[in-house]
Amino acid sequence: MANDLDDKKLLKNLLKSVKELTEILKKSNLPGNIENTGDVTRVTTKRIKIEHADAMTSPMVGTVYLSPEPKAKSFIKQGQAVKKGDTLLIIEAMKTFNPIKAEKSGKIQKILVNDAEPVEYGQPLLVIK
Repeated sequence: MANDLDDKKLLKNLLKSVKELTEILKKSNLPGNIENTGDVTRVTTKRIKIEHADAMTSPMVGTVYLSPEPKAKSFIKQGQAVKKGDTLLIIEAMKTFNPIKAEKSGKIQKILVNDAEPVEYGQPLLVIK
């Protein structure tokens, strides 16, 4: 019986907190990436589309890693010279780590992704000139 009263009290406090939070969110001036679908408000993330003519793009969907393991030295850094076939980064897809190799020799002009960031198929990764 005591547990039922504790559960009811907990539920009552939880509902009160949710209502208070909902009111605060309604009053706050949130950015324009919020969709209101009836009585449910959902926040969506917007990705910035980067267009670069010379960018090397992701061949798959996954998570990009700039080093072979955490706290290890990165494969590449901006301004570094690379040769065709050098490993530039790793993309993890379905628990498989896929090395992404340089398609051409040149210098890393810009790295367009962050370590441990999800990437989409065709998303620009880096620029080699």
